Amino acid sequence: MAYDSTPTQLTIGLALISVGLIGTIYFYLTRNHKYWQKRGVPGPQPWPFFGTYLKQFFVPFLETEIAMVQSIWQNLWNLRWFKTWHHRWRPRFDQTNHVGEEWKRVRSIVTPTFTSSKMKNLFHIMKNSSNDMLEKLEKAAAEENREIDLKKLYGGYTMNVIAKCAFATEADSEFENNATQLFTFPFWRKFLDYTVPMWWLDFIKFTVLPQGAMDFFRSITVGLINQRVSTNQQYREHYHDFLELLMNAKRLGSGEISKSIKDIDDASFRKETDDEKTLNQNALSDTTAYDGKKKLDENEILAQCVLFFSVGFETSSQLLAYCTYCLALNPDCQETLHNEIVETINSNHGEFNYNMVPKMIYLDAIISETLRLYNPVLRMERQASENYTLGSTGIIIEKGMIVGIPVWALHHDPQYYPEPDLFKPERFLAGNRERLVPYTYLPFGTGPRNCIGARFALLETKIALIKVVSKYRFVESKTTRIPLRFLPVGRPLLRCEHIATGVEKRL
Repeated sequence: MAYDSTPTQLTIGLALISVGLIGTIYFYLTRNHKYWQKRGVPGPQPWPFFGTYLKQFFVPFLETEIAMVQSIWQNLWNLRWFKTWHHRWRPRFDQTNHVGEEWKRVRSIVTPTFTSSKMKNLFHIMKNSSNDMLEKLEKAAAEENREIDLKKLYGGYTMNVIAKCAFATEADSEFENNATQLFTFPFWRKFLDYTVPMWWLDFIKFTVLPQGAMDFFRSITVGLINQRVSTNQQYREHYHDFLELLMNAKRLGSGEISKSIKDIDDASFRKETDDEKTLNQNALSDTTAYDGKKKLDENEILAQCVLFFSVGFETSSQLLAYCTYCLALNPDCQETLHNEIVETINSNHGEFNYNMVPKMIYLDAIISETLRLYNPVLRMERQASENYTLGSTGIIIEKGMIVGIPVWALHHDPQYYPEPDLFKPERFLAGNRERLVPYTYLPFGTGPRNCIGARFALLETKIALIKVVSKYRFVESKTTRIPLRFLPVGRPLLRCEHIATGVEKRL
């Protein structure tokens, strides 16, 4: 007898299939939600699809980070962990990351571009890029309300610097529009980035970065490379930008690499521990044994320029804005800095050159404290290169696992920084800096995978502050917000709604 399915039976069958499918999806999405609970580690309850990231879209990341650290990390933080994290985690928007021997090859080629001699050439480009910024300050100081939007002020400066240094071009409206797109991610892109499995997004070649903006910068880079390749070498010697440095860069011997690393370390904004120096030296010491390409190809040059852009533009403009804000709220610190700048330049017969910058110790302390208080990157992430047991806890961080380093929480922990919410540059002056607990100050990361563009970003920042503080005084205004109001952006980045101060011209 033939089976005649009725509408009711079909409905029940479809319902059972739907329930089974939903159950399977739910199990897949929540299968690891008790991973840490089973190991005796307390923490927030994850949500399907979002895990523990849902709040980031509605609450500033720094607030959720502090709460999470207080509930989890206080009992687990181990300062020796950094020896195990050899790889950066590759976010879906990161097209610049490499691992293993390929990372060593690229890093060994790029590292020498940040030595003193190379930075001296870029110094003049940065210095000459400050004229528009000074004109805006002059105009603001002459107006009745004497107020200035610091984010716009420094955004224009860092945009000019990075356009000239990285892409050898002027920051016109088209450049600015495409640059802005690189740092303004639509909500739906961030939503997919956090909720869809990585293997699927990799399969469809999804990236958070907009393809149009990437194509724009690729076109600029490839065009300039082709133009310069066809140019006589004697004329190319007049180019001193980052692009030219990358085109000329090649893999050096281990001895030359070691000298480059030492040069960068000696000029570092902070003193590294012996462990860090050893890690940095060993990371590239055997790179010459790797039989890879000795120069960067077009894609690698583009990737380095984009990475360079991310360090030199947004994070540097934010650092300058927060630093100026702190100076406006701390006039004594501002006057001490002004006196140091004037005295240092006067000691060189009024000439401001590259060699003057490292002599300004208080300027370095001002920037270091600002990076502690308002570090633009709130969390770093690293991938374990091997299994690691956390002391005597028996808890194992498995190879391939991604570990978040809570930079904001560390920088605001009273255990390491008494009165952490106060701006106190003296923390980083001689005698105090040496007492900092290793790995509790991480504005640019640490170890071999630290931010290679840190030296560029700091030089860019110092030049701007020297220029503006020597001629102008920043003060509180009617629109100066105390405290600052931060925004939820769905990423571990510090975003402020508005940063403004008053400005007065110094006599």
